[in-house]
Amino acid sequence: MNQITEIIISSAMGILTILAGIVVQSIKSYLITKGGERAVKIAEIVAMNAVQAVEQVSVETGYKGAEKLTQAKSAIVDELLKYNIHMTDAQLDTFIESAVKQMNDAWIR
Repeated sequence: MNQITEIIISSAMGILTILAGIVVQSIKSYLITKGGERAVKIAEIVAMNAVQAVEQVSVETGYKGAEKLTQAKSAIVDELLKYNIHMTDAQLDTFIESAVKQMNDAWIR
């Protein structure tokens, strides 16, 4: 029974990873057409920096899950406003998820 559960969970995670990649690509394409490649590159860099900063601080502050997401969003929005770049919550979530995935992939290697 446990093996079946593990197979189902691993399959679901694989499917979710693929779907997240598709969503990231579609949002990138949309943002490139709307705001240009510069805006996408800035958003990617800011998201990566915010995720890394929140992850480092979370050890001391005790932030978990939703608190880390809220802190990362706040940091990203503040920084993007300096560049006059505006995003929806869904777009922010996508950039954060992408940054977390990149960080996790780098950690595994």
